Amino acid sequence: METPEDQDQVLSCSKLTENMLVNSSLSAQLEMKQECSEMYRDVSVAQQRLEDKTGGSSAGDHPSPLLAVSKAKQLQLQAQVEAQESQELRLMSTHRKVVEAVLVSRLEESQKQLAELLTVMKTQQKELSASLETEEQTLQQRQELGRKLDCRLAEVPVPEDQETTADSQAKALTGKIKKALKYRDHLTERLSCFLNTHFPPPQPANDKTRSRHGSGPVDRTLGADDPQWESLNMIIEVLINKSADTPNDPYIQVEPRYWPPYVELLLRCGIAERHPQDSTRLRLVQVQQ
Repeated sequence: METPEDQDQVLSCSKLTENMLVNSSLSAQLEMKQECSEMYRDVSVAQQRLEDKTGGSSAGDHPSPLLAVSKAKQLQLQAQVEAQESQELRLMSTHRKVVEAVLVSRLEESQKQLAELLTVMKTQQKELSASLETEEQTLQQRQELGRKLDCRLAEVPVPEDQETTADSQAKALTGKIKKALKYRDHLTERLSCFLNTHFPPPQPANDKTRSRHGSGPVDRTLGADDPQWESLNMIIEVLINKSADTPNDPYIQVEPRYWPPYVELLLRCGIAERHPQDSTRLRLVQVQQ
Protein backbone atom coordinates (compact mmCIF):
# COMPACT_ATOMS: atom_id res chain seq x y z
CA MET A 1 0.00 0.00 0.00
CA GLU A 2 1.10 3.53 -0.63
CA THR A 3 2.06 5.69 2.34
CA PRO A 4 0.94 9.28 2.81
CA GLU A 5 4.44 10.41 1.92
CA ASP A 6 4.21 8.63 -1.45
CA GLN A 7 0.88 10.25 -2.10
CA ASP A 8 2.30 13.67 -1.32
CA GLN A 9 5.21 13.04 -3.66
CA VAL A 10 2.86 11.96 -6.47
CA LEU A 11 0.71 15.04 -5.99
CA SER A 12 3.71 17.33 -5.94
CA CYS A 13 5.06 15.70 -9.13
CA SER A 14 1.72 16.03 -10.88
CA LYS A 15 1.44 19.70 -9.92
CA LEU A 16 4.97 20.34 -11.07
CA THR A 17 4.25 18.59 -14.38
CA GLU A 18 1.05 20.58 -14.82
CA ASN A 19 2.86 23.86 -14.13
CA MET A 20 5.59 22.94 -16.60
CA LEU A 21 3.05 22.13 -19.30
CA VAL A 22 1.14 25.35 -18.67
CA ASN A 23 4.35 27.38 -18.73
CA SER A 24 5.50 25.71 -21.97
CA SER A 25 2.08 26.34 -23.56
CA LEU A 26 2.16 29.98 -22.55
CA SER A 27 5.70 30.41 -23.83
CA ALA A 28 4.73 28.80 -27.14
CA GLN A 29 1.75 31.13 -27.45
CA LEU A 30 3.95 34.14 -26.69
CA GLU A 31 6.50 33.06 -29.29
CA MET A 32 3.76 32.53 -31.89
CA LYS A 33 2.27 35.96 -31.16
CA GLN A 34 5.70 37.55 -31.41
CA GLU A 35 6.31 35.81 -34.71
CA CYS A 36 2.95 37.03 -36.04
CA SER A 37 3.77 40.57 -34.98
CA GLU A 38 7.16 40.49 -36.66
CA MET A 39 5.66 39.05 -39.85
CA TYR A 40 2.91 41.67 -39.88
CA ARG A 41 5.50 44.41 -39.36
CA ASP A 42 7.56 43.09 -42.30
CA VAL A 43 4.47 42.99 -44.49
CA SER A 44 3.60 46.56 -43.54
CA VAL A 45 7.09 47.76 -44.40
CA ALA A 46 7.00 45.94 -47.74
CA GLN A 47 3.60 47.43 -48.51
CA GLN A 48 4.85 50.91 -47.68
CA ARG A 49 7.84 50.46 -49.98
CA LEU A 50 5.58 49.20 -52.75
CA GLU A 51 3.29 52.22 -52.40
CA ASP A 52 6.29 54.55 -52.52
CA LYS A 53 7.54 52.94 -55.73
CA THR A 54 4.10 53.02 -57.41
CA GLY A 55 3.59 56.70 -56.64
CA GLY A 56 1.43 56.42 -53.56
CA SER A 57 -1.41 54.47 -55.15
CA SER A 58 -3.75 52.72 -52.77
CA ALA A 59 -3.76 48.97 -52.27
CA GLY A 60 -7.41 48.86 -53.31
CA ASP A 61 -6.56 50.22 -56.74
CA HIS A 62 -3.61 47.86 -57.29
CA PRO A 63 -3.97 44.73 -55.11
CA SER A 64 -0.65 43.00 -54.45
CA PRO A 65 -0.50 39.16 -54.58
CA LEU A 66 2.28 39.19 -51.96
CA LEU A 67 0.11 41.21 -49.60
CA ALA A 68 -2.82 38.82 -50.08
CA VAL A 69 -0.60 35.83 -49.31
CA SER A 70 0.78 37.54 -46.21
CA LYS A 71 -2.71 38.32 -44.96
CA ALA A 72 -3.75 34.71 -45.50
CA LYS A 73 -0.72 33.51 -43.50
CA GLN A 74 -1.55 35.99 -40.76
CA LEU A 75 -5.13 34.71 -40.52
CA GLN A 76 -3.86 31.12 -40.40
CA LEU A 77 -1.44 31.90 -37.58
CA GLN A 78 -4.14 33.76 -35.65
CA ALA A 79 -6.43 30.75 -36.02
CA GLN A 80 -3.70 28.46 -34.68
CA VAL A 81 -3.12 30.77 -31.68
CA GLU A 82 -6.84 30.84 -30.90
CA ALA A 83 -7.01 27.05 -31.18
CA GLN A 84 -4.10 26.70 -28.75
CA GLU A 85 -5.71 29.13 -26.31
CA SER A 86 -9.11 27.42 -26.43
CA GLN A 87 -7.65 23.91 -26.08
CA GLU A 88 -7.75 22.51 -22.56
CA LEU A 89 -4.71 20.73 -21.23
CA ARG A 90 -5.31 17.03 -20.70
CA LEU A 91 -2.93 15.47 -18.28
CA MET A 92 -2.29 11.79 -17.94
CA SER A 93 -3.33 10.19 -14.71
CA THR A 94 -0.80 10.80 -11.96
CA HIS A 95 -1.22 7.33 -10.53
CA ARG A 96 2.00 5.34 -10.98
CA LYS A 97 0.32 2.04 -11.85
CA VAL A 98 -1.87 3.68 -14.49
CA VAL A 99 1.14 5.33 -16.11
CA GLU A 100 3.08 2.06 -16.05
CA ALA A 101 0.14 0.17 -17.58
CA VAL A 102 -0.18 2.72 -20.40
CA LEU A 103 3.53 2.60 -21.12
CA VAL A 104 3.55 -1.20 -21.10
CA SER A 105 0.60 -1.38 -23.49
CA ARG A 106 2.28 1.07 -25.89
CA LEU A 107 5.54 -0.85 -25.75
CA GLU A 108 3.75 -4.15 -26.43
CA GLU A 109 1.93 -2.59 -29.41
CA SER A 110 5.18 -1.22 -30.82
CA GLN A 111 6.87 -4.57 -30.30
CA LYS A 112 4.06 -6.36 -32.12
CA GLN A 113 4.27 -3.94 -35.09
CA LEU A 114 8.04 -4.35 -35.25
CA ALA A 115 7.70 -8.16 -35.19
CA GLU A 116 5.26 -8.01 -38.13
CA LEU A 117 7.60 -5.68 -39.99
CA LEU A 118 10.52 -8.05 -39.33
CA THR A 119 8.53 -10.98 -40.78
CA VAL A 120 7.71 -9.00 -43.93
CA MET A 121 11.32 -7.90 -44.33
CA LYS A 122 12.59 -11.49 -44.00
CA THR A 123 10.11 -12.65 -46.66
CA GLN A 124 11.23 -9.88 -49.03
CA GLN A 125 14.85 -10.73 -48.34
CA LYS A 126 14.26 -14.37 -49.33
CA GLU A 127 12.48 -13.33 -52.54
CA LEU A 128 15.26 -10.90 -53.44
CA SER A 129 17.90 -13.55 -52.74
CA ALA A 130 16.14 -16.02 -55.06
CA SER A 131 15.79 -13.35 -57.77
CA LEU A 132 19.47 -12.44 -57.40
CA GLU A 133 20.53 -16.08 -57.82
CA THR A 134 18.39 -16.39 -60.96
CA GLU A 135 19.87 -13.22 -62.45
CA GLU A 136 23.42 -14.40 -61.67
CA GLN A 137 22.76 -17.73 -63.39
CA THR A 138 21.32 -15.94 -66.44
CA LEU A 139 24.35 -13.64 -66.55
CA GLN A 140 26.76 -16.57 -66.41
CA GLN A 141 24.90 -18.36 -69.20
CA ARG A 142 24.96 -15.29 -71.43
CA GLN A 143 28.64 -14.69 -70.75
CA GLU A 144 29.41 -18.31 -71.64
CA LEU A 145 27.33 -18.00 -74.83
CA GLY A 146 29.16 -14.80 -75.73
CA ARG A 147 32.55 -16.49 -75.30
CA LYS A 148 31.48 -19.40 -77.50
CA LEU A 149 30.22 -17.05 -80.21
CA ASP A 150 33.47 -15.10 -80.12
CA CYS A 151 35.41 -18.35 -80.58
CA ARG A 152 33.22 -19.39 -83.51
CA LEU A 153 33.60 -15.95 -85.09
CA ALA A 154 37.37 -16.12 -84.74
CA GLU A 155 37.38 -19.50 -86.52
CA VAL A 156 35.47 -18.20 -89.56
CA PRO A 157 37.97 -17.38 -92.35
CA VAL A 158 37.74 -13.89 -93.81
CA PRO A 159 38.95 -13.39 -97.43
CA GLU A 160 41.81 -10.96 -97.71
CA ASP A 161 40.37 -9.20 -100.75
CA GLN A 162 36.98 -8.64 -99.10
CA GLU A 163 36.34 -5.02 -98.20
CA THR A 164 33.54 -4.18 -95.80
CA THR A 165 34.14 -0.47 -95.36
CA ALA A 166 31.55 2.18 -96.16
CA ASP A 167 33.65 3.59 -98.98
CA SER A 168 33.87 0.23 -100.75
CA GLN A 169 30.12 -0.28 -100.43
CA ALA A 170 29.47 3.20 -101.81
CA LYS A 171 31.78 2.51 -104.74
CA ALA A 172 30.01 -0.79 -105.44
CA LEU A 173 26.59 0.93 -105.45
CA THR A 174 27.89 3.69 -107.71
CA GLY A 175 29.21 1.09 -110.16
CA LYS A 176 25.87 -0.73 -110.18
CA ILE A 177 24.02 2.54 -110.83
CA LYS A 178 26.30 3.37 -113.74
CA LYS A 179 25.79 -0.09 -115.24
CA ALA A 180 22.01 0.24 -114.88
CA LEU A 181 21.99 3.66 -116.55
CA LYS A 182 24.17 2.38 -119.36
CA TYR A 183 21.89 -0.62 -119.89
CA ARG A 184 18.83 1.65 -119.84
CA ASP A 185 20.35 3.89 -122.53
CA HIS A 186 21.14 0.81 -124.61
CA LEU A 187 17.56 -0.46 -124.35
CA THR A 188 16.17 3.00 -125.17
CA GLU A 189 18.35 3.23 -128.26
CA ARG A 190 17.30 -0.23 -129.49
CA LEU A 191 13.63 0.54 -128.84
CA SER A 192 13.87 3.82 -130.77
CA CYS A 193 15.56 2.09 -133.66
CA PHE A 194 12.91 -0.64 -133.76
CA LEU A 195 9.98 1.80 -133.59
CA ASN A 196 11.40 4.17 -136.18
CA THR A 197 12.00 1.27 -138.53
CA HIS A 198 8.69 -0.58 -138.21
CA PHE A 199 6.34 2.20 -137.03
CA PRO A 200 7.36 5.43 -138.78
CA PRO A 201 5.07 8.48 -138.71
CA PRO A 202 2.23 8.38 -141.28
CA GLN A 203 2.66 10.19 -144.60
CA PRO A 204 0.11 12.00 -146.75
CA ALA A 205 -1.13 10.14 -149.84
CA ASN A 206 -0.14 12.88 -152.34
CA ASP A 207 3.36 13.37 -150.96
CA LYS A 208 5.73 13.56 -153.96
CA THR A 209 8.81 13.00 -151.86
CA ARG A 210 7.48 9.64 -150.75
CA SER A 211 9.32 6.64 -152.24
CA ARG A 212 7.68 4.04 -154.43
CA HIS A 213 7.13 1.51 -151.69
CA GLY A 214 6.52 4.23 -149.09
CA SER A 215 8.33 5.03 -145.92
CA GLY A 216 5.35 4.71 -143.55
CA PRO A 217 1.61 4.26 -143.31
CA VAL A 218 -0.55 6.41 -145.58
CA ASP A 219 -3.11 8.82 -144.15
CA ARG A 220 -5.43 9.90 -146.98
CA THR A 221 -6.94 12.63 -144.79
CA LEU A 222 -3.55 14.27 -144.37
CA GLY A 223 -2.47 16.92 -146.84
CA ALA A 224 1.08 17.78 -147.84
CA ASP A 225 0.87 21.14 -146.07
CA ASP A 226 -0.89 19.85 -142.93
CA PRO A 227 1.00 19.36 -139.63
CA GLN A 228 2.62 15.96 -139.49
CA TRP A 229 1.66 13.23 -137.01
CA GLU A 230 3.97 12.28 -134.16
CA SER A 231 5.81 8.98 -134.42
CA LEU A 232 4.98 6.02 -132.20
CA ASN A 233 8.45 6.32 -130.71
CA MET A 234 7.70 9.88 -129.55
CA ILE A 235 4.36 8.85 -127.98
CA ILE A 236 5.96 6.01 -126.01
CA GLU A 237 8.84 8.29 -124.92
CA VAL A 238 6.35 10.84 -123.57
CA LEU A 239 4.51 8.08 -121.64
CA ILE A 240 7.78 6.76 -120.14
CA ASN A 241 8.99 10.22 -119.10
CA LYS A 242 5.64 11.05 -117.51
CA SER A 243 5.63 7.80 -115.51
CA ALA A 244 9.19 8.41 -114.30
CA ASP A 245 8.79 12.12 -113.47
CA THR A 246 5.38 12.02 -111.74
CA PRO A 247 4.53 8.46 -110.71
CA ASN A 248 1.58 9.69 -108.65
CA ASP A 249 0.02 11.19 -111.81
CA PRO A 250 1.32 9.24 -114.83
CA TYR A 251 -1.49 10.22 -117.23
CA ILE A 252 -0.84 12.35 -120.33
CA GLN A 253 -3.32 14.24 -122.46
CA VAL A 254 -3.96 12.76 -125.92
CA GLU A 255 -2.75 15.51 -128.24
CA PRO A 256 -4.31 16.14 -131.66
CA ARG A 257 -0.95 15.33 -133.30
CA TYR A 258 -1.09 11.74 -132.00
CA TRP A 259 -2.22 9.45 -134.84
CA PRO A 260 -5.39 7.61 -133.65
CA PRO A 261 -4.37 4.20 -135.09
CA TYR A 262 -1.12 4.31 -133.08
CA VAL A 263 -3.06 5.23 -129.91
CA GLU A 264 -5.44 2.35 -130.55
CA LEU A 265 -2.46 0.04 -131.14
CA LEU A 266 -1.02 0.91 -127.71
CA LEU A 267 -4.39 0.26 -126.09
CA ARG A 268 -5.00 -3.08 -127.85
CA CYS A 269 -1.50 -4.39 -127.10
CA GLY A 270 -1.81 -3.56 -123.39
CA ILE A 271 1.02 -1.03 -123.46
CA ALA A 272 -1.17 1.90 -122.43
CA GLU A 273 -4.57 2.35 -120.80
CA ARG A 274 -7.12 5.14 -120.59
CA HIS A 275 -8.11 7.05 -117.49
CA PRO A 276 -11.22 5.47 -115.91
CA GLN A 277 -13.00 8.85 -115.82
CA ASP A 278 -11.39 10.72 -118.74
CA SER A 279 -10.96 8.88 -122.07
CA THR A 280 -8.71 11.64 -123.44
CA ARG A 281 -5.91 10.75 -121.02
CA LEU A 282 -3.49 7.84 -121.27
CA ARG A 283 -0.86 6.27 -119.07
CA LEU A 284 1.75 3.56 -119.42
CA VAL A 285 0.63 0.21 -117.99
CA GLN A 286 2.69 -0.81 -114.98
CA VAL A 287 4.71 -3.94 -115.62
CA GLN A 288 5.01 -4.78 -111.88
CA GLN A 289 2.02 -4.02 -109.66
